[in-house]
Amino acid sequence: MSLPPDARSTYVSFDPPETERRARKHRLVREVKGLVEVVAHLDAEGADGGAVDAAADAVHTLVESLGAQPSLLATGGLGSQPGAQGSLLERSGISGRSNPLAPPVQWTVGEDGTHGHAVYSRAYEGPIGHVHGGFVAAAFDDLMGAAQVASGQAGYTGTLTVKMLRPTPLERRIDYEAHVDRVEGRKIWVDATSRCEGELLAEASIVFIAPRDGSRPR
Repeated sequence: MSLPPDARSTYVSFDPPETERRARKHRLVREVKGLVEVVAHLDAEGADGGAVDAAADAVHTLVESLGAQPSLLATGGLGSQPGAQGSLLERSGISGRSNPLAPPVQWTVGEDGTHGHAVYSRAYEGPIGHVHGGFVAAAFDDLMGAAQVASGQAGYTGTLTVKMLRPTPLERRIDYEAHVDRVEGRKIWVDATSRCEGELLAEASIVFIAPRDGSRPR
C-alpha cells in the first residue's frame, strides 16, 4: 500500500460542525456503543437463552438492513474521505464520533498544543477497575498524531514509547496534553502526558516519519 502524496491528508485535525445527517449517525453510534456495553457484560450463564438468540437475530437483521445503505467502502474507506467525514474526530478508531469502535477520546488542537479528555467505561477494562494498557497507548498515538500537524508536516508512527506510572482508572475523567518537541528532516518528535484530577498517570513520546514525497502546508 503506497503512502498518499500529502501525509497531512491522513491527519485532518479540524473539528467539523455537526449537521443533521451526521447527527443521525452520531445517535446511531451512541446506541451501538450502548449495545456493546450491554453485550460485553451479559452474564452468559444466567441470561435467558431464548432472549439472547432473539437479540442476535435482531442484530443480524439490522446489519443486513444497514448494509444495504450507501457505504464509504465504495469510495475508498474512512481514511480517504474528503471534508468532514475524513477528519480524525469523525472517522478515527480512537476518537471518531462516527466510529462505534472508538473509545470516548476527544481532543482539540490549539496554539499551545493538543488537549484531550476521556471517561472510559468498563467495556475498556484491563486490570480490575482500570483501563486496558492497549487503549492507554492507542489514545496517546491518536492524540499525538493530531498534535504533529503543528510542525507543518505529518507522518506515520515510527516509534511509540509509553511509560505507565499509575494505572488509568475507569469511569473518571482523564486529561491529555501533547506538543511537538522538535522536527529534524522527516522526523517529528511529540511528547504527551495523561492525568486524572492532576495526578500524573502516564508519559508518552513518539517519532513520526513523514513520507519522502509528503508536501508541507502552503
